Amino acid sequence: MNIPKTLLFALLAALSLSIAACGSESEPEHRTLNLEVSEGVINLSGEELRVTQGDTVTVSVASDEHGLFHLHGYDHEVPVGPGEAAEFTFNASASGRFNFTFHPAGEEAVVDHGTLFESDILENGQSFTFKITDDLAGHEIVYHNHMNHEMTGSISVSEISGVADFVAIDALAGGAFSPLQVMVSVSSTVVWTNTVDEHQRIASGPPPENLDGKHEHEEGGEEVDLGALDVYPR
Repeated sequence: MNIPKTLLFALLAALSLSIAACGSESEPEHRTLNLEVSEGVINLSGEELRVTQGDTVTVSVASDEHGLFHLHGYDHEVPVGPGEAAEFTFNASASGRFNFTFHPAGEEAVVDHGTLFESDILENGQSFTFKITDDLAGHEIVYHNHMNHEMTGSISVSEISGVADFVAIDALAGGAFSPLQVMVSVSSTVVWTNTVDEHQRIASGPPPENLDGKHEHEEGGEEVDLGALDVYPR
């Protein structure tokens, strides 16, 4: 069978383009996952829970009840509840399967961990700032390093104004905050600074207890497994 030269050249060109496309790596994308937690079940709003290694991923979460939404592995945990959606962004640097879980707060529970504040990951020399608000007067704020649960500290908020306008807390080598306990007043500014090469992540509340890879909280029962995010190798 004789094939016209023009058709043969066209077929060869198409084959070459196909081979080149298969051999090239796609560029990282910015992916947004819109998730909704309803009655302990995750609704994907048409989204697939899969991204590619190297992608920048923004997760937006809405929930019909108060609680904590947690992406294990990448260790992102945000308070959620009825109303405005919560979101966080991360780089999908590691491939694999990473579980999403939800911990309901319960009717009278206060979601302590990360509810009041939570920093981004702090590298050496970076700082995180939090300003004390009026509703915290007379309270003690417990906080911890979410990258090292043995690092904890506390802030006592005096009802007397002018106790301290500015307080600096350093994360030191050996896994300790300095000073460990501070006293402030309403409108005081608290600044944590990482002074070591190890990453720090400052979060309000006591550190969650880790049992068999799951966070156990005193209030509201165990976490609910919602599914997993698949990060495919690039």
